[in-house]
Amino acid sequence: MFYLGEDRARRQSLGIARSSDGIVWEKLRINPVLEPGKPGAFDENGVGEPAVWTSGGQWWMLYTGRDRKEHRRLGLAHSTNGVSWERVPDFVLSGSSAWDSQVICDPTVEPRADGTIRVWFGGGDVARPDQGIHGQMGVGVLRGQ
Repeated sequence: MFYLGEDRARRQSLGIARSSDGIVWEKLRINPVLEPGKPGAFDENGVGEPAVWTSGGQWWMLYTGRDRKEHRRLGLAHSTNGVSWERVPDFVLSGSSAWDSQVICDPTVEPRADGTIRVWFGGGDVARPDQGIHGQMGVGVLRGQ
């Protein structure tokens, strides 16, 4: 299970826990597995809301990144083992319409037989840390190279 955690400075990071029965969970010592980006990065203020899948022998994660002004965008990370993650350089999805101009968040993924990934996401036209973003839902498709 991937989860969001927050430090005392209120920066959000992603962690991982495992369970053999789905009831009792153990956090891995390697946590966090994905931390906020460097100053000035799209995810400098926190990361969250991971959507994870496997493809081509690797693990992939779409996640929400927050900047200092509370704009939210989606980033992509990959892993060979599901535990150690690296960001995919220069991969940032931003909104392209008025309704999702400030916020793209909460991805849900559906790997499809043709190799594409259908992505449902939330969007909003107000950059805020809470739910008051005039939220709507969108859908898009990621295509491999």
